[in-house]
Amino acid sequence: MNEKISNYESIIEHWISDFVETMKYENPDVGDRTGDQPFGVKIMFDGYGFNEKTNQNDDTDVLSFAVFIHIDCMEGKRFPEHETTPWGIAHRPDQEICIFAYYDKRTRLAEVVPFEDGNNTKLSNQLIYELISGVNNRKYKK
Repeated sequence: MNEKISNYESIIEHWISDFVETMKYENPDVGDRTGDQPFGVKIMFDGYGFNEKTNQNDDTDVLSFAVFIHIDCMEGKRFPEHETTPWGIAHRPDQEICIFAYYDKRTRLAEVVPFEDGNNTKLSNQLIYELISGVNNRKYKK
């Protein structure tokens, strides 16, 4: 089976919406992780949207998120902490995928940036689809 799960973007959009609805702060600081997230997945606030009037990333109605999915997320382990650097966290491309998403507070809609064309992971696309589906099935298992 080497096919894309057609709904992975909608799954992550749902995770982002849940995260935003449960965040502790309305205008979070970069790195905020106070919202609910699936076990084994790290969702982190990454900044604000681009404001064409100010030519800055200061549109507080658009939130940017980094969604990290670790290769071991289905093994019942907590998400391993990242090493920090002066400019942020150290991404581990051989162990995880980082998928970016945006949430618009005005419309209450999330949008995922497709990862397939990027080169920020060594994991296969098929494995990533399976991890997303597995985490989602576990999260909403009745």
